[in-house]
Amino acid sequence: MKINWSFLRLVLICFACTAVLAYYPVSEFATKEMARSIIAGSIMSLVNLLLGYLAIEFSFERSHTTFLKYVLGGMVGRLMLMWGAFLLLIWVFGFHAASLMLTLLFFYVLNLVLEIYYLQKRVSTKK
Repeated sequence: MKINWSFLRLVLICFACTAVLAYYPVSEFATKEMARSIIAGSIMSLVNLLLGYLAIEFSFERSHTTFLKYVLGGMVGRLMLMWGAFLLLIWVFGFHAASLMLTLLFFYVLNLVLEIYYLQKRVSTKK
């Protein structure tokens, strides 16, 4: 499995830009509990994206059926893992539910765009 450093660099740049843009509003208007939830949500989302990247890399050169099993099955598994972590953070550790959910929603859309971009790039270079 070959690591695509340019994609990982792009992910890091997107997360860094988001952190820079969100720093002032979060530091000025969010409570400590909300800021903690925002950080936890962004970390959860980053882990979700990296697991998706690994699923794509691991299965890309395999058959179409295997690829779909890893990517789509992995998506279901990652969503269940995120749901479990979300419930654990809210019920056990008392994180702020709304800020955690909104952060996960924002980063999920961003990560989905990045994953689709990466898949499109991989498919176009394969041809």
